[in-house]
Amino acid sequence: MLEALWSVEFLSGTTLRQGAGVIVLETSRAFGGDSSYFYVGGYQLIHDTLKADVKVTHYFGPTISVFGPRQQFTLKLEGKIAEHTFSLHGYLVEQPELKITVQLTKRADLP
Repeated sequence: MLEALWSVEFLSGTTLRQGAGVIVLETSRAFGGDSSYFYVGGYQLIHDTLKADVKVTHYFGPTISVFGPRQQFTLKLEGKIAEHTFSLHGYLVEQPELKITVQLTKRADLP
């Protein structure tokens, strides 16, 4: 159920949508990206809770992220999984006071 291609939407602390991309979850690995950043990391599934650490790295265009201009940062995320859509809540490791919500929607099972 969890190992799939997911679309992701990034929400700031005010719940405004501030970006979107895709991510693949497979065998405790997470990788994906959007038009300016790529994401690489790992996750653990503990019962029905997903815990993830994801490094986000700029590769193209303006360095505009949900956290402002940054070349690279790491997200620590956690949330209860669901079959088709669920949210992860977390923060920027380098500045834990900066919070984020990531909404995932399943788009395709892996072949």
